[in-house]
Formats: sequence, C-alpha cells, structure tokens
Amino acid sequence: MAVVLAVGIGLTSPVQATTVRDAVWRIGYRSGPDTVVNDLAATGPSDAWAAGARGTKERDPRTGSFFTAPLIMRWNGQVWTEMRSAPSGPQGFPLRELSRIEASSPANVWIAGTAEGDRSVLSRWDGGRWRLMGWGRTTITDLDVAGADHTWVVGHDERSKGTFFKHFHHGRWTSLSAPAGLKEISVRSASDIWGPASGTITHWNGKTWQPVNLPAITPPSAPDPAYGPVRPTFNEVLVTRRNEVWIAVGFQQGDWSQPGTVLLHQQAGTWRQIRLPGDVVTALSCDGDGPVYAASTRQSITATPEGQDPYAYTTVSIDTLRVTGASLTRQNVTPVTTGFQWSNVTTIPAAGTALAAGYAWRPPQGSVILRYDSP
Repeated sequence: MAVVLAVGIGLTSPVQATTVRDAVWRIGYRSGPDTVVNDLAATGPSDAWAAGARGTKERDPRTGSFFTAPLIMRWNGQVWTEMRSAPSGPQGFPLRELSRIEASSPANVWIAGTAEGDRSVLSRWDGGRWRLMGWGRTTITDLDVAGADHTWVVGHDERSKGTFFKHFHHGRWTSLSAPAGLKEISVRSASDIWGPASGTITHWNGKTWQPVNLPAITPPSAPDPAYGPVRPTFNEVLVTRRNEVWIAVGFQQGDWSQPGTVLLHQQAGTWRQIRLPGDVVTALSCDGDGPVYAASTRQSITATPEGQDPYAYTTVSIDTLRVTGASLTRQNVTPVTTGFQWSNVTTIPAAGTALAAGYAWRPPQGSVILRYDSP
C-alpha cells in the first residue's frame, strides 16, 4: 500500500491513501547470512553495481573467526552476477571488505574498502580491470565521482588524527582543505560540494568551505526531559542537477537518537521543510531528473524505568519515500518482523526507477537488493 501525502512548508498532512498499481519494490537479489551489501551505484538502465563482503572458509589465526573477502556484483538490467574479477589490496594486505562504490559510466567505477591491518584501499574499474588507486592508514568515510575525470574522497587520517579531503583529476591527487568533522559529501561540480561537518552544513566553492545558513528547525519533545535537550543532527545531504539541495535532519538526545526527520529542501535559494514525525531517514538519492528517493525506518519511542537505558524503541515499518514535485509517496517495503536495516538507496539514471539494499537480521537472514518497478 502506497500512501500519498501533501508536501508543504513545515508539516506534511495526509491527503489520500491510494494503491499505486504495479508500483512495487521487488527483491532482485537475496544472499545468505554471511554476505553483506554496503553500497550501490548505477550508471544506466542496464548497468548497476553492488559492493560489500562475503564470508570465506579461511580462519583468522588471531581471533579464530572467518575472514571475509570483497564482494562486487554487477546488474545487467535483469539479474545480479558476482564479478570474477575483484579488486585486491596492496601487497601483503588482502582486501577484506568494500564500504563504498561510485560510478559515472561502466568504464569508470570506484570502490573504497578495508584491507587487512586496517588499511583503507581505493580501486578503479576501467572497463577491463581493477587498478589500485591509493591506500594507507586511513578510514575512508565517503567517495563521490562526477564524470570521467573527477573523484573526491573524504576520510580520517589515523596518523594525524585529522580529516582529509582529496580530489583526483587529470591522473593525480590533490589534497584540499577540510573542515573538522567532515565525513560525507555530495558533489554537483568541482566548485559546488555540500556536506555536514561539526554540527552544521558546509559548502565548498572550489577554494574554501563556508557554513550554510539554514532555517530554524524545531526539535521534537523528549519523552523524558531529564536526559537533556533534543538537538538536530545532519544524517544525509544530497545535491541534484536541478540545483536542488536535500538534507535529512534527524534528532539526538545525549547518546540516544529520537524518532523524527525534517527534510530540508532548497531550490532557487528558498528553503522549505517537510516534517516526518516518526521517520529515521538514512539514505537519499536522485538522478537529477526524476523523483527523490529516501530509505526510512519509522519508529516510536518510550521512556523506560529509572536505572535502565532511558528509552525503548519500537520499529513501526520499513518504508521508502518518493518525492515528486509537491507530493510525497510512502511505500512499505518489508514487514517489521524481518528486522530489516537499510544500507543504501540509489536511482537508476534515465530509467525513473531506483535500487535499494539492506540486511534482514531475522530469518531468512541475509542481504537483499530491491528494485522499484514504477507503473
């Protein structure tokens, strides 16, 4: 059942509940419990990629647990197939898991992962082979690719304990300034990059980072005010080719998250707010021409007796949200009993559809990839 809501300034209000015929999220891939899909990328209707890790039968002598190996899968528009050619780590440091994947074409696919010894690894697929593009004692937190010759990487340097922001262009890396706490970016061009950093949203104009002046956001009331004020947190930032900016603002009280999201939307310099009182939005995607897709978990929260964790959470539903023009459509994806957790959602360029990935913690346990089939 898909529920259509009106999108307005401030609060959203129900307009009607209708069934969107033949518009469903269908499972296109399901793994066993030892496989995880962490990220997705799509370059067109017949080319998409998934990255993560799969279990092996090789034991780690230090811990006794099984090692993992990098997982790369490719979609041809019909089925998902694991690639036989997988990226590798630097000599002596096998690559164990992939956390990020981005692509601008079938011959320009980038992955970020972790090798043995806590080394981060960057590799690039050129259409015929994987090439190692960089590695080090760092943690890569985000990766963005814009066209054939622009790639940006954000992360944490374990040696300096600082944030790094690097740009790959014309075959070489350039280190750029980075605000403290920058962990994620969304790129429209080399002089138009957005990201959250240290409790604010910041913008790169090609030379410097500047904080963005955002509209005031009213946090929800806390079930128990004794644990301090509820503060906004910036969970996801997305810029589109339509010169739009989308920001998913969540809420936090101390160490505990609070249900509720405010979607901030900027176009032509004007901000509007879409308030989603029970949603926790963890991913946003748009191919620039079609709707914006969001992965959402609806939750409720109650205060618990003194001496226990202060809050108890109840998952209401696992949904996707689709914003088109002035309407927002909510569609339930999987029952609560599956214990499903989102990992990513990505749009398919020139197709008007999207892919989403997550992990089911309850039987049948494992990763799933879904495709949205529009009517």
